[in-house]
Amino acid sequence: MLNTKATSITTFSLHELMDDLHRRSLQGNLTASECYPTGIRALDRRIAGGLRKGNLFLLGGGEGAGKTTFALQIARNMAIEGVDVIYICYEHSEEELMLRLISMESARKLPNGDVVGLRLSDLYDELRSANRSPSGALAKLEGDQYARLALEKMEGYASRFRIAKASSSSTDLDVISRLVDEHIANGSKRLFLVIDYLQKIYSNERALSEEDRTGKVVEGLKDLALSREVPILAIVAADKEGIRARRLRSYHLRGSSALLYEADLIIVMNEKSRIVSRQAVDLTAYKAIQMSGWVVFSIEKNRLGRDLVDFQLKKMFNFSMFDPSGDAVPEPLVDDTVHIE
Repeated sequence: MLNTKATSITTFSLHELMDDLHRRSLQGNLTASECYPTGIRALDRRIAGGLRKGNLFLLGGGEGAGKTTFALQIARNMAIEGVDVIYICYEHSEEELMLRLISMESARKLPNGDVVGLRLSDLYDELRSANRSPSGALAKLEGDQYARLALEKMEGYASRFRIAKASSSSTDLDVISRLVDEHIANGSKRLFLVIDYLQKIYSNERALSEEDRTGKVVEGLKDLALSREVPILAIVAADKEGIRARRLRSYHLRGSSALLYEADLIIVMNEKSRIVSRQAVDLTAYKAIQMSGWVVFSIEKNRLGRDLVDFQLKKMFNFSMFDPSGDAVPEPLVDDTVHIE
């Protein structure tokens, strides 16, 4: 477990802080307010342009809502903009996440709105056909026009995007913090960390309840974000009540109320077709099918701007991504204490 106990504490007068601010600005080292855009326009304009150093972003959602897809897309967007990315995943292999990125990069939207590219399912078929072939997988992919374009685009950020398969029986906060420290020691000045997902982080304090363990883990992640000046996105799982609920909310996130206190940003994902109010909307079968292609993102805590706001993104799960150009939700939602813009 990451040691968050300090043996001493230093105070600074306001004069000293202003002098330090001035000195760092002259050196070009004024980075505390540096913004890390997520590349999701509907999100960035609601969080003052993006994440900042020291921010902890918690992302919750039901099974199959697209949490990993969304987190991976944000990580990819940051890597394109020159940010070093560490994606630590307890659920998926490094290869699977890489293939999702290939499919994502292959997608192209046509003027008529149709999307073409290499679907994730077709990509798996391509690789199966390349197994034991004399030319190998790369040659097979380079022979596909969409895969070739995807690989060319990924080449621009491939060295900055690092993926690690974590173990719920050994990968704890100390391991994660050492990995971050190694990147900083190797010269990484802009770093973004993704944890997929928080409740899987190993803790040897098995005598504690799940709530207390989760509380210690989220406190450790927040300390890591602040002490290393790194924005962190952590996916969080829902509890049993949340899984059964028609609409998942932040209080359904599994483990601890500490999640609600420590985070700078909490977003909860719900399938739109599940949470649109049937009393306010005549939900025909056709409308329900249309809505099933969208996910509603509820900003339930936001130190970076206004909270209690919804926006929606269209699924493009065939290409392991969301359309980043979503906007406010026009329909009323169940349990709607969230404001419609």
